[in-house]
Amino acid sequence: MDTFAISLSGLEFQKLRLETVARNFANSQNTRAAGTELYQPLEAIAFNDASQELAGVVSSTVIEQNRAPVKSHEPGHPDADLDGFVTRPGVNPVDEMITLMTSVRTYQANVQALNAAKKMAQLALETGK
Repeated sequence: MDTFAISLSGLEFQKLRLETVARNFANSQNTRAAGTELYQPLEAIAFNDASQELAGVVSSTVIEQNRAPVKSHEPGHPDADLDGFVTRPGVNPVDEMITLMTSVRTYQANVQALNAAKKMAQLALETGK
């Protein structure tokens, strides 16, 4: 049963990571209008119990990354400052794609581990008959 719990905690965390990447991509082109806050890129963080060898993800959270905003010169943009620069969140598309790809692969690995544990449990039940 520990195997199932570990795999499920991994699946839940990877889902959170994927949702965070999607949120970052969705807000990557938002600009800051005067008097409003600029979107801060997010990152999902997992915590495990160091006192246990096999515990899976015990808890997780989403934190704001401290990335510098990106400025581009667009004098005609409605959110441009007095110098003609528009400020956008510091979302790095390459980093987000890497996180996306590793999350998908890790999610797939957790599904495979879950299926393997299920098969072993079924074989154990059949052997016990």
